[in-house]
Amino acid sequence: MEETTPIPGIVYYEPPSGSQVTGLDGKVVLPLGPEPLPLLEEDVQKLAGEPPGYDEVGRGIYQALRSDPGCRHCERYAEMLKGYPHYLSELATNVLMLGEKDVEVPYLERRVKLLRVLALMEPEDANFPLEIGATLLEQGLRFSALHLSTVTLYKAEAYLEKALRLAPDLLKAKSTLAEVYFLLGKYDKAAALWRGLLPDLGGESAAELNARLERIEKGELPKVPAVDYLEAIACAMSLREEGAFQEAAAILNDVMADAWFTLEFPMAEIPYLLALCCKDMGGAGDARTYLRQALRLNPEFAEAKSLLEKLQQ
Repeated sequence: MEETTPIPGIVYYEPPSGSQVTGLDGKVVLPLGPEPLPLLEEDVQKLAGEPPGYDEVGRGIYQALRSDPGCRHCERYAEMLKGYPHYLSELATNVLMLGEKDVEVPYLERRVKLLRVLALMEPEDANFPLEIGATLLEQGLRFSALHLSTVTLYKAEAYLEKALRLAPDLLKAKSTLAEVYFLLGKYDKAAALWRGLLPDLGGESAAELNARLERIEKGELPKVPAVDYLEAIACAMSLREEGAFQEAAAILNDVMADAWFTLEFPMAEIPYLLALCCKDMGGAGDARTYLRQALRLNPEFAEAKSLLEKLQQ
């Protein structure tokens, strides 16, 4: 059997030449092969040497694609999955559900995988790489995943650029890609996209975008690309967990000292982390100062409110 992608719970089956399966009362006919077919281990055991049917083939390719949308022969498996409308409905429902909620990073990763499956089935639809890129941008800015922000944002860039190649006038793709470019320090590219968006904006949105463009033209930019600061924050979080409170605080102070970064990315989590470091080092007064700063940036920051109340008692 030719090389395949190892996937937990999957066994590959090599179908005889010219074989096929039928389903939905004969409305769907799927030729099998020459690619090896992924089957669930439990289905293989039940088949006891008999060839798989429509249901077994569907369960196998669906599980393989959800586990690894980039697996070998993924394009072929995705084409076959079109013959299973109940799985397509389940995919679309899960993507929509995960997009409507404020979910944790593992669920964002899951949403990306499901969108990648849909993108395999509709390779000319720009909305799928757009949604993948937007989800990756959200993931790259989550504090629990900042240590992977560089890799995640470069992936977002690639998908968003693909979306614009497929649909050059897609406004959401332009605005999202501009944000990614800015985070990666590609200011000229970000500015070019933002200038193109101005005619479609008005009021406060246009004013904010014009202000950003003016800062780029004047060179009023973070000292290093914002993604480097995100990685630095991740490093500080790791150091604090290891008990290196002073080193963590020093990194966070360096980040906050860059006025242009804090202007572009007013993150309440940064002074909150500094407050935690100060508390760990016995500096309750400094901790309260940073907590108040965090709450000015985000008045609904529950953890900062709770800690400030404790330190004021």
